[in-house]
Amino acid sequence: MSLVRAVFLATTMLTTSATLAKADVNVVTSIKPVHSLVAAVMQGVGTPDLLVEGAASPHTYALKPSQAGQLQNADLVFWMSHDLEAFLEKSIESIASGATSVPLMESHGLIKLNFREGGAFDSHDHDDHGHGDHAFEWAGVFDLPAGTYKWSFAKVDGDYADPAMKMVILESDDIEASEELAEELLESKDSRAKSHNDALVVSNKAYTLGFDETKEATVFMVDIEKDGKFAFFTEHMPLEFEANEHFFKDGSGNDVEPIAQEPDMGHHDDHADHGGHDDHDDHADSEEHDDHDDHGHGGVDPHVWLDPVNAKALVHIIEEALAEADPANAATYGSNAEAVMSRLDDLVAEIDAELEPVKDRRYVVFHDAYQYFEKRFGVSAVGSITVSPEVLPGAERVSALQEKVRDLNATCVFSEPQFEPKLVATITENSNAGTGVLDPLGAAINDGPNLYFTLIRNMAKSLKDCLMKSG
Repeated sequence: MSLVRAVFLATTMLTTSATLAKADVNVVTSIKPVHSLVAAVMQGVGTPDLLVEGAASPHTYALKPSQAGQLQNADLVFWMSHDLEAFLEKSIESIASGATSVPLMESHGLIKLNFREGGAFDSHDHDDHGHGDHAFEWAGVFDLPAGTYKWSFAKVDGDYADPAMKMVILESDDIEASEELAEELLESKDSRAKSHNDALVVSNKAYTLGFDETKEATVFMVDIEKDGKFAFFTEHMPLEFEANEHFFKDGSGNDVEPIAQEPDMGHHDDHADHGGHDDHDDHADSEEHDDHDDHGHGGVDPHVWLDPVNAKALVHIIEEALAEADPANAATYGSNAEAVMSRLDDLVAEIDAELEPVKDRRYVVFHDAYQYFEKRFGVSAVGSITVSPEVLPGAERVSALQEKVRDLNATCVFSEPQFEPKLVATITENSNAGTGVLDPLGAAINDGPNLYFTLIRNMAKSLKDCLMKSG
């Protein structure tokens, strides 16, 4: 056998061996952009699992049983942070306790920006409910099948925390998107008075709940007509009215826990011994609300992936974590990461050139999530508006939003995939603004290693198409 042929065969065998090497790790990712970058680094070796699919919101996501199994078997879990995927933090600790957790917001070299507050940007603040900034002290989202539920308000140490309080119930899976409407309803003088054993339903009016001093607990029946996710906003923390049993139960008497809440009260199991609530997990810390949120004053905006330069920093930490967990494939992870970073450099140049004609155009967004993209490419939203994707705002709120769009002289108003076109049309009525859709999570894009690049290109195209047409 000639030396050349021997070298060729040896090289072929090594290449084949490397190609056939399978990942010796089970990898789970949180959101689609993270999944895409991890999938790109793992190409030719394995495919990561994705938790938050489609247009689901990571803020309010609830794990499916099959996904709990994926976490249980995981060796690596890539996610952003508590601020974005609060549902995942406790699941990693309890279900994926044997896995290596990789919170990508801690990646070295990330450019981080604080949330924009004030001016034409609607507040992101979720921390200080009950401290004078908001009409509600607590908000929770529940995933509820149709049926009748019982919400109890009990005396603690012989007294109700307050003789009455307001509550709002909205069909919504997103606290942030619904909070402005909830505040408007809670602050309105137009509310419905309810007393012991009265029924509460989803409504665009607040309830004023009166508590019966002759009873140890005042109970309200919550009627849910169809399966769905529902956001409850209350003037007081439910724990302030919780004595010997959980505050919310289904028709069979089982405790019903929120899938998302702010502030996070934790899960409460030992209701028989509560008394002054000393046994509530994390309740002692809840007054300062340090562990939540997401969008507090001065808080860091977690949408870092929308800057491709930040995506390079994410790819670097992804490659390092994969190589450490699966050293047999470290070389492949390394070469894949280099290729992805090169593509990201090219993407920056491509998008920068594409957006050059519209860098002076003014636009408004439904969700202030895009400042990383804006600063990288020299475009800028002039304001944001916060509305619920599920509930059409009342006439007063619509009028205020329409006036804001006109006052800002916005060329375009950009919503997101979860918003109905009718709602967007209502907000832009009587203005010269065009409309477009931005998709920061890639909800409408097929999963995989190319999703991230398509996501950024789609955002640029949507911006350019609307701004050029309306400019």
